[in-house]
This record gives sequence, structure tokens and C-alpha cells, in this order.
Amino acid sequence: MLSSGRLSVLALTPGAGVPSARFRWQQYVGELRRSGLDASEIPSRAGAFAPGARGLRPLWLAGSLAENFARVLRSNRHDLRFLQRPLIATLRTWEPLLRRPFVFDVDDAIFLGPRGGSADRIARSAAMTLCGNAFLAEHFSRHGRVEVLPTAVDTARFTLRAAPLPSRPVIGWSGTSSNFRYLHDIEPALLKLLKSVPDAVFKVVSDRQPEFRLLPPGQVLYERWTPEREVAVLHEFTVGLMPLEDSLWARGKCSFKMLTYMAVGLPVVVSPVGMNAEVLAQGPCGLPASTTDEWVDAMSFLLLDDAMAVRMGRLGRRIVETHYAQNTVAPRLARLLRSVA
Repeated sequence: MLSSGRLSVLALTPGAGVPSARFRWQQYVGELRRSGLDASEIPSRAGAFAPGARGLRPLWLAGSLAENFARVLRSNRHDLRFLQRPLIATLRTWEPLLRRPFVFDVDDAIFLGPRGGSADRIARSAAMTLCGNAFLAEHFSRHGRVEVLPTAVDTARFTLRAAPLPSRPVIGWSGTSSNFRYLHDIEPALLKLLKSVPDAVFKVVSDRQPEFRLLPPGQVLYERWTPEREVAVLHEFTVGLMPLEDSLWARGKCSFKMLTYMAVGLPVVVSPVGMNAEVLAQGPCGLPASTTDEWVDAMSFLLLDDAMAVRMGRLGRRIVETHYAQNTVAPRLARLLRSVA
């Protein structure tokens, strides 16, 4: 509807710095524009998630509803809308006012929980639901057209490590503090590993420092996550970890952490849950682990066999370049957007 003569696509995202906005929309904008689409974004300033302090929630909700009403009206001036998750988490609010067609983008199992039906109702109105993995697509296929679009890695940023392996083995994990529970689940395995390889350290990169009951403080390192160090800190790892529980919520995870490790050439040890298992099946880029002994054995193997670790890391990089790289996924996104406009 805008006058540029190009198909205009506006993304409604949960916030400019939110990972899903960064990696499922913002990193594609340049390629979408080069392909002839007029791609833009209105990120939420209030955010899609309620504040932790209950006393602030009524005021936040009122402000968020007002902001989102305005965002929806602005989006309706464009040819196509790209709605990333519900406007307000777990709720269906102004989505019925979105002019059709619109695309609904989902990268978590947001259909779970007591208000999960709100996501299903939004999907029924969408021209297409883009899902980050096959598990999500299986669910949303009940409500209309779905396409699997993995969360891509910018392989021009997440580059192979040029320096040699760290002199001191570094078992690494990078992620948000909301996922610390997965680290606590493998804490006994980490303790055994650190005892058997006394010069090894476990490094956590996150928004806050974790608290471990069992791990020796002298073998645990913490670094606050920053965008400036997002890639460089992975280059300092020897092995990348992605533990998960085997739950419906975990099966909705899109393995982005695992893919970033692989993109920089790290071998991985991961829980073979959901998409993690699918990525592992594409080649020996790492090892699966479910029990404490399996975690210990897998980490020990990769720390003690440098040559194998390097081979697995290089293969992981090739898998990402072939299937999950930004320059591979972005053209497909452009085609999918055109197909519903």
C-alpha cells in the first residue's frame, strides 16, 4: 500500500534487542531489501513480557495495549505484516485488527500453558505460520499453512576461530539466565569432569552469574554477555554445551545455541532432544548425552582428543554453512513472504 512500488513488509517484533527479533528478522533485513522487498520493523518499546514486579503490571499492561494498538494501525498501511509471536506474551489482544495477509513467526512452544490457545487462534488467522523447527510446525499445521524456517546464523560474523585451541581446556555455555536450570541438571557430570581433568574450567556467559552447589569455584569462570564479545567469547571455548530436559517445551527449542557453537568450529555436547537430535543426525559434529555418565564421557573424549574435536568442529561449520547460514535462509524467507503477499 505504500508508494515505493516494492512489496512492503513490516515486522512487529517484541523489542529491538530481543534475540528472536535479532535473529529471526533483523539479520535478514539487508538481504530482503536487496531482493526487492521494502522490509522494515516496529519493535515494541514496552516489551512483550510483563515485568517481574506485580505492582507494575497493571500500568505496564495499559501502556503495552496502547502501544500495540498504534503499532497494529501503522502496520496496516503495508502490504504484508510479519508478526513475531503474540503482541503480548500468552495473550491475544489486537491481533484480530491486523489486516490480512500477515505471517505469524514462532520460535518456541508458545502453545503450551493455560493460555497457549491464544497462539493457536492467531495462527488460524495468519496466511502462514513460520516455525523454527519441525516440532512447532507439526503443532501449528492443525491451524493452517506452515513452513519450517530455522533460526539462521550469520556466518560472516560467527567465524571460525583463527587462533589455536586454548592452552587450558574450556568447557563453555552461553545463554540467558532463565536456562540455568539445564546447567544445574548436569552439575554432577561437570563436577566429575572437572575432577578428572583438573586443568579444565567451565565458563558461563550470561546476563548474570550462576550459583552452583557442587562445582569448585576455582574451576568456574563467568563473563557477562555483551554483543561486542558475542562471537569472540565462543572462540575461547574448547567444547560447547547445550543441555536440555526432555520436555515439550524443550522440544520447541530451535538449537540456536548449538548452531552458533558449530558456526565457530566448536565440537558440541548436547541433549539429543528435538531439533538438537535432528542437527546431530546431519553428521558427526558432536556427541549426544542424556545420563550423567554420558555427559562425562562425551566431554572427556573431546577434551582428550584434540584432532577429533577439530574434525567435528570443522564438519559442524560446514553443516551450518549448508543448512543454517543467514545467506542460505534469507532468500527462502523472501520467497515465502512473496508467496502470501
